[in-house]
Amino acid sequence: MSIISLFLIIVIVASAAIFYVTEPSKHDKLIDERLNALDQTTVLSEENDKILLRQVTFSRIPVVDKFIRRNRVALYLQKLALQADVDWTVGRMAFGILLCIGVGAFLGNWFIAPGLIGWLPGLALGILPVVVLIQKRNLRFRRFMALLPEAVDLMSRCLRSGQGINAAIEVVAAEIPDPLGAEFRQAADEQNFGLPFRESMLNLVSRIPVADLQFLAIAMLVQKETGGNLVEILEKTSHLLRERLRVKGELRVRTAQGRFAGYVLCALPIAVYFGMNLINPGYGQILFEDPSGRKWMMTAAVLMVLGVLVIRKVVNVKV
Repeated sequence: MSIISLFLIIVIVASAAIFYVTEPSKHDKLIDERLNALDQTTVLSEENDKILLRQVTFSRIPVVDKFIRRNRVALYLQKLALQADVDWTVGRMAFGILLCIGVGAFLGNWFIAPGLIGWLPGLALGILPVVVLIQKRNLRFRRFMALLPEAVDLMSRCLRSGQGINAAIEVVAAEIPDPLGAEFRQAADEQNFGLPFRESMLNLVSRIPVADLQFLAIAMLVQKETGGNLVEILEKTSHLLRERLRVKGELRVRTAQGRFAGYVLCALPIAVYFGMNLINPGYGQILFEDPSGRKWMMTAAVLMVLGVLVIRKVVNVKV
């Protein structure tokens, strides 16, 4: 392992430790949550970046906090954590990313080859915390969409019984489980504290940017401005949402083989390489030491990325 690589790994691990140590305490987090309970939607709007950065404490060290709040990546990570409904702070996410990069770079420089090639495992592991957050967000969005038709039916029944739209939203917040209930509860709280109905719906859509919820919000806002039978609109919207869920379920079943094939094709070369090196240590060392081997490794990596993109394009059918 070269001295430069070792120095960079030490710097990355030290930076990760700083982010972890300077993470706000539980008392600070509780205060921030109470202050931002009704204004977390500013995290999801780029034009309100300054408002967000004044409200969220990223680090108790002023220099580190100032550096993070000027970095737009912190805005994306904070928005991702809110949409995934996890209590990870930006400091904790930065700690995880830097720690993964440091560990991967150390293992790559030690077991594969020193230099740029040895840093590739670190860069690959560095995106692991972000991938975990994205998967959590997508899973939460899918649960939200599965509960949305039931919530629309409940709102329609409340309106038929003579209640207003604000009361119907409060009933949905109380009766439908999370994550849908929590988001509608925040929308109801915003309206109770004086925020207009249109703004609360737009905030709800910004927190959960899925097409099904956008259909519902647009239908309700159009009825609010132009008039009409809202109960009939909600019933038609509920039918549309259920049909979309049915079609999406059929598409997931029909594309399951393609997704599984993509996973196998991506994991198989890596698994074979590490398996061969485990059986015969040093078997693949020539791929990183010889110039031709490095060229073929880079070509294989590019082709694998292209293959992933092609398979993803084939199996992801827009509905």
